[in-house]
Amino acid sequence: ANHFKRENIDITMFATQWLLTLYTSSFPWELVTRVWDAFLAEGWKMVYRVMLALLEQASPQLLKLSFEDILGFLRDLPLTVQAKPTLDAAFRIPLKRKIVHKFELEWLAKQKEKKW
Repeated sequence: ANHFKRENIDITMFATQWLLTLYTSSFPWELVTRVWDAFLAEGWKMVYRVMLALLEQASPQLLKLSFEDILGFLRDLPLTVQAKPTLDAAFRIPLKRKIVHKFELEWLAKQKEKKW
């Protein structure tokens, strides 16, 4: 997160497409179908876990890159993702629904502040 801040990378620059399409926009079909299966069983928590797993797996490379290279890397990331290791990593992330709900409320409050 600190590296992204230093490089002025906002999560909306890459994650919006991933989340709005539930990964169908450019990720391998094997990953997409498994994410959707877990999404139907667990809800948004699994979608966020996958995003965190993707970033965690890519962090060694991302930490070496600058702004433009980070955006290019994230644009091409779906072409290199392997479903099983990514999902295995996602399931190991201890993300509770209560935490997801907390961040959702924080985000909604920020959006409300922007409107005023």
